[in-house]
This record gives sequence, structure tokens and C-alpha cells, in this order.
Amino acid sequence: MRVHPDATPRCLYLDRISMIKHQIQNRMITIVLLCTISLTGCSLPGLSGLIGTKGRPPVKGEEPVKKFVLDNGLTVVIHENHASPVVTLDIWVNTGSINEPREINGVSHFLEHMLFKGTETRGPGEIDRIVEGVGGMWNAGTSKDFTHYYLTVSSQHVDVGLDVLADVMMHSSLDPEELEKERKVILEEYYRKQDNPGALLYEKVYEIAYASSPLKQTVLGVPDSISAITREKMIDYYHRYYAPRNMVLIAAGDVEMQTLLKKIRSTFDGFDRQFDPYTTPPMPEKRNTGNMESISKEIKESYLALVFPAPGIQEPDDVYAMDVLLYVLGEGRSSRLHQEIREKKRLVSSIATTYPTHKHKGVFVVSATLKRHNLDEAKQAILAELEKLRTKGVKGNELAKAKKLLSNVYYFSNETAAGQSGSIGFYYTLTGDTSFERNYLANIQKQSARDLQRVAKKYLRPEALNQVIIEPITETPEPTSQ
Repeated sequence: MRVHPDATPRCLYLDRISMIKHQIQNRMITIVLLCTISLTGCSLPGLSGLIGTKGRPPVKGEEPVKKFVLDNGLTVVIHENHASPVVTLDIWVNTGSINEPREINGVSHFLEHMLFKGTETRGPGEIDRIVEGVGGMWNAGTSKDFTHYYLTVSSQHVDVGLDVLADVMMHSSLDPEELEKERKVILEEYYRKQDNPGALLYEKVYEIAYASSPLKQTVLGVPDSISAITREKMIDYYHRYYAPRNMVLIAAGDVEMQTLLKKIRSTFDGFDRQFDPYTTPPMPEKRNTGNMESISKEIKESYLALVFPAPGIQEPDDVYAMDVLLYVLGEGRSSRLHQEIREKKRLVSSIATTYPTHKHKGVFVVSATLKRHNLDEAKQAILAELEKLRTKGVKGNELAKAKKLLSNVYYFSNETAAGQSGSIGFYYTLTGDTSFERNYLANIQKQSARDLQRVAKKYLRPEALNQVIIEPITETPEPTSQ
């Protein structure tokens, strides 16, 4: 499931991700939840009949996605769509924290910050002025699996956008003075995260799930590794991974395909840096089972995460089924966990499920906020719901509602050029192909109740459970009635 991250002042920090895989952008869930959702179905006004079974149908003014590979190895994917006069240019670099040596963990995120700080010919702040001068917006995000930089401009200014992105990818100056300033910003970001129970919970999920795995490393890094990233080490990483053969440029929006392709060839001409990844053997994957970590903080409620194994992108049949299962269990007010654990039993103040899809085998998380005295009862109630799912399966109306909700949220998140480039880029970076995104909804519609029960039995097993609890140092007592 592609999950939309929280935004930091300058970048999208995607460790908390996850990114789209469509839980699908969390900001759109709010819109969907305003629709009329009942326990027996989902009524989305104006959207009945929207969902088909042949993949994502074309929108008016839209052309099929086409892929090109330039002579220097840069992959270009163009999605021509004339619904509005804007274009998003989105460069995805196939590297993230899973590719980093442990001693410089956090370098992908640190470098992403630095690429906004100037190039060999443009000083700090100059690129911002250029982009904003044509009414554009740009930002970036770092995850465990990738880093990407996206810029949206009116289609008449696509040349400006291309020039800026190419300059950043090819000629970043990594100014020493700016680097030290940004190091302080990132260290502050790290310490703020330790005081944010939701963000800390998510980070601990990966720490407790694995004894060893590339996914165990955080995107942000830790103080020792952040402090160890010298300019020389950052330049080395930049030159190794920011190479044409390790990148894909997604262009989505109001463009003429062949005209834009010609401009891209010209703009990236001479960019012939060689992809030279580190030769350190990949970290083997070894999962933990039965682990529990409890952390005390100055907070008012407890935070609970029940962590199970989950499929990576190389197991697509399981991915589709888990994406639908996510919506049956914990997405929306009519989901099983919300109804049973929050509404009926009143054991939690909030409950949700998360499944960020990674290249490697990942995690499926049930998280909740609740009073500390409800922790044991809530955990047992959640596990009972999972047992019910494994033994009795999913009802037909639940399955239909989950598919409809997931599919419609997918549509909502792809209404803009930026949403379209995000979907295409995310799945292309994980799979190396455009077909996964193109056929995503068709494969979601194929999922049966048997498929969901199969993955529930395979992954959501009590013996595979790990858990994280962040609880108050002292819990505020319940008010007593007079």
C-alpha cells in the first residue's frame, strides 16, 4: 500500500511512510470518510459505476503512458494528459536508506536537503526564486527504497522546470557552509521525532520487526551517523547513485509527448555519470518474533503497535490481497477494527492499519491510541478479530465495500498531475516496469474472499507478532462522576 507521509518544512520525510501505495494518500481518506459509508456497503455520490475491471480507464484528454530510454541510460516515462494546463516533472532516484552504509545512515535524506541549496551556477535560494517566479512548486521526499524530486509548473514553463531539475541532478554544489547549517536542521529533526510518539512508534516498528534487514535502518539516521557524513562522503554517494541508469524521470500532464521527449534529450545531454553502487554485501533479512518494547514518555495516552510480517513487491499476488485486507480491517469508520474495538468495546480512541509496500518483505501494523489500563484487553480484542478473519474469512459485502473504497481513493489521489506522476514513479521504482501501476485496479478487482483469507493465514499469525508500546509516565486518572 502506498502511504502518504507527513510533510516537513522542506521535504517529505518518507520513513513514516510509507508513500503511495494507496492507503492512498492519507489526506484523501478524510474526503472519503465524509461519504456515506455503512456496514453493508459504501455509497460514494457521483462515483457509482466509476470502477471497472479492466485497469484504470483513460480520462478525457489522456494518452497511454509510454516509456523511453535515452542513450545515457536515463529512463523517461511520459503520461500525456490535457485535462488541465499543468505538468509535473518527477525524478525518482533508485536509492534510499536501504542502500546506505551503516556508518553514514541518513545520507540519502541529508543529500535530498542539500540539493535545494544551490548548484555550481545558482546560489542558495536562487532555484526557489526561479520556480516561484513562474508560479511553480517543488519538493522532494526520501524513503527506505527511493528518493524523488518533483516540480509542478504550468505547461508553458516546462522548459524552466526541466532546466532546474537537470541542474540539481547533475551539478549540485553541496556547499560546505550550507551543509553544516543543514546538519543542525536534521539533528533537530531527529530530536523532535523522539518527542513525537506517533513518529517514534513507527520507527520502532521496523527496529523490533527485524533482527537484521536493510529496512531496519532509519531514513533520518541517528546522531552518530548524521554527524559522520562529511562533504566528501556525501559527494561520493551523490556521484555513485545519482546516475542516469539509476533514475527515472516521470512527466505527467499537459505536454506533447514527442516535443517533450526532444527537450528532455537536449536538457540531459552530457549527463553520463556512471552508476557505481557500494559493493558491501546486502544485509541479510532475519525477522524477530515474540518481541515487545515498552517506552515511557510524557504523554497523555498510550500508543500501541502490533507488528506482523507482510509481502514485498516481488510477491504481487499477496500485495494486492493485503491492500484490500487493509481496508477490510482498519481503513474507514465501517472497518472491522474501528467498529468492534472502538465503537462497540470502547477500548481505544483511535485505531488503524498500515501496510507500506517495500522492495523487501515488509510489515503490516495495527496501531491504536488508548488508555494504559485498556492495553491488555485491547490487544486481545484485536487478536481475536484477526483470528476471526483467519478462520471465518471475509463476507461478500465487506469485500465489495473495501474494493470500492480503495479504488475510489486511488482515483481521488490521481486527479492531479502530481498524483499521477507519484503513482507511476512509485511503482516503477519498486518494480522497474509501468505495468504494475497500469494494472493495479484490475488486479484489486480480481481479489476474492479466499485470497484475503489466504494472506491473513500466511502473515497475520499470532506467533509472528512483535509489539511496541509507548505509554505515559503517569496516566491521567479517569474523571469520576459526582
